Amino acid sequence: MTNLYEKISDDAYEGILRSLKIRSENTDFSLEHVKGELESLYKYEGLDGEGRGDVLQARLEGSILAFEVFISSFEKNNSAS
Repeated sequence: MTNLYEKISDDAYEGILRSLKIRSENTDFSLEHVKGELESLYKYEGLDGEGRGDVLQARLEGSILAFEVFISSFEKNNSAS
């Protein structure tokens, strides 16, 4: 199950990160909106996950990591501008 869990998490991470990069190229991109989405994921993660199941939990973890990495990278790359 661990390998499957990691694959699901990795797939979610890669897909979300790719989506965020594409979104960031649009003229109406808002980092604050992305941060708000991450806050929503944090809140969802904090809810009782007992009925969530391993697949959804793996996707959630991969998604949160992608948002965190994207925001950090975006801020770092745009702070010199």
